[in-house]
Amino acid sequence: MLVDERKAELRRTERNRRRRGEPDRLLAGMSRAVQEHFLTAFPPEPGRRVGLYQAVAGEVGTDRIRSRYLSARALLFYPKVMDDGHLSFYPDGGEDGWVRGKYGLLEPFVPAGAQGLRSGFDLVVVPGMAFDARGRRLGRGSGYYDRFLVGLDGTVVTVGLAFSRQLLQEVPVDHWDVPVDVVVTEDGVIQASRRRLDGHIKSPAASHGGDK
Repeated sequence: MLVDERKAELRRTERNRRRRGEPDRLLAGMSRAVQEHFLTAFPPEPGRRVGLYQAVAGEVGTDRIRSRYLSARALLFYPKVMDDGHLSFYPDGGEDGWVRGKYGLLEPFVPAGAQGLRSGFDLVVVPGMAFDARGRRLGRGSGYYDRFLVGLDGTVVTVGLAFSRQLLQEVPVDHWDVPVDVVVTEDGVIQASRRRLDGHIKSPAASHGGDK
């Protein structure tokens, strides 16, 4: 089976699973656990520049991360799909500064002429439909995050949030697919990257999936 076919099959499986849904209480509990593991591994710091996103139904939530980071005066930025097919990131929209953008996703309201960020981050949290222990990621198929991630410098730590059921033995990839450094599930933190992240991950329980 070709890579594109395998990707399409995995996307269909995940979309069907999301449509069937899981009990709200179970999903909320797992989402809370993922975010708490993330917050332990990457505690908020004042002035830290972080790319986040507004989660959609069926994804790990990001609300607890947002609340803790804003309380610590970290700087949060959210993606907007631009006309050139790339992502630009804009400051957190506060309580009511959000609009539905392309694909119906929540984005910060952007005043005319405002310039977004495409670099300069300390940490970027990345959505995905599936991940594996080497950080390989299955996105929605449009390539927006891959185009964004490839332009980041080597100091930026990238983190995928997922439920453990989204952690596969192997995610099929093309040469343009960009892996994340770390994957966080309700079971804990997996350091997927082979590059040293000492000083970035605070969790003593992080496993080294990329070394398997």
